[in-house]
Amino acid sequence: MDDVSLEEPERKTSVGIQFQYKAANSVRPLDERQAEDLHFVVSYGTPIATVPIPAVGDTVSLVSLTDEDERRRAYKVLTRHFSYTESPAGLYVFVNIVVTDTEQAEMLARLKE
Repeated sequence: MDDVSLEEPERKTSVGIQFQYKAANSVRPLDERQAEDLHFVVSYGTPIATVPIPAVGDTVSLVSLTDEDERRRAYKVLTRHFSYTESPAGLYVFVNIVVTDTEQAEMLARLKE
């Protein structure tokens, strides 16, 4: 009879990031999210800081969230919210990031830096 190993599968931490657009004159973000799926998998117990998660105030470059155009645009991060779920397979982290348009003056200042 063959020895069958009943080892537990390696646990992983899975991080999904979703961006939503909020216009300056809007009360809440649009229901739509970015088309590109941002998903990271790291070894279980790895600090979450190793995953590139933008902070409030950061500028991010994404495929346009507001029109059908496939060009990239710069957005400013307004908020980020985390939710966590743990299972025998590992830890699942979901990050919702709300962004808005970046002021043109701010972008010009960053180019000069």
